[in-house]
Amino acid sequence: MSEFLKTNPRFLKSCILYNTMSMDTVETKISLADPEQKSLMNMPVSLIFKIAGSLDPVERTVLRTVNKDIKNVADSLPPVYESMSITWGRFNSLLWKFNKNPTKHSGKGKLEKLSKIPGFKVNNLRLRSNQRISRTIFDPPETKLCDVLPEDSFLNAKNVDICVATLNDAIQLLSIAKPGDLESIRLWPLQSSEREHFSRFFETEQFKKSKNVEILSLQGFNPEVLLTFSHLKSFKIKLSGDFVEEDFLRIREMISKFEKFEKCELRIVSGFQIRNICEALGIKTPGGPLKSITHRYQIPGYDKSLEFKIDGGGPSILMKIVRIC
Repeated sequence: MSEFLKTNPRFLKSCILYNTMSMDTVETKISLADPEQKSLMNMPVSLIFKIAGSLDPVERTVLRTVNKDIKNVADSLPPVYESMSITWGRFNSLLWKFNKNPTKHSGKGKLEKLSKIPGFKVNNLRLRSNQRISRTIFDPPETKLCDVLPEDSFLNAKNVDICVATLNDAIQLLSIAKPGDLESIRLWPLQSSEREHFSRFFETEQFKKSKNVEILSLQGFNPEVLLTFSHLKSFKIKLSGDFVEEDFLRIREMISKFEKFEKCELRIVSGFQIRNICEALGIKTPGGPLKSITHRYQIPGYDKSLEFKIDGGGPSILMKIVRIC
């Protein structure tokens, strides 16, 4: 048991923390106590559970090798983690860590083993890339993400947050998450302009089965893209292009027909001011400066309505739409 503690410093640190002992005291006890006193089984059960609960699944795997009783303790703890971060490194390696634990793990073929832990789930999965589009002679040789990713989706994640350089990287990293359990996707602005290729992202099973999507695009999309979001409960996107007044009527008509729709936020860059948009939608406006207005639209044939809150005053318009029952 003393050998296990010596080779697992984070577990030893937990023992010190929860027992309020100094490192010297613990090391003295390890070296001087008899074998019976060195056993973890002398600790209170509640303390063992508390220490094991502070370990991530990789560290807990090591704990399972101590003995049968400690293995049962490790296996009894639900492997559900608030957050997990996976980063694709410059040397074509995947690094991952859990919650606020600073310990990073790596190793080809090890990440997908987490899927074999019964009940393993992550509430918030952060996917990052340290790769850059522009390269210099000092950079390592160009690598491919597909070379280090498992072939199949394997992580049960509720929410996914993606920040990478290219759309291709985003799609490949998103493939880590199983589509069935995924509820929300957030995609941060890409370093390259790939609006015309976003159809590949929309074709992923993860997008099709998600409920909430936020795409923080710098360039924005044409209004027609809204039809792609018809299966969602909520979404946030940027719309841009050569708008005409009829486009705002089409936006309202499309969203009113989304069966699962609850709310959305549209950042619209169109050249139209808030008063122009209100006129296009048939909304009466007061005289004088207009920076914000709220309007309720009754959905034809239903006892439900859409509430529009439109804020302007700058180069873009923020339109928040909520379905009211």
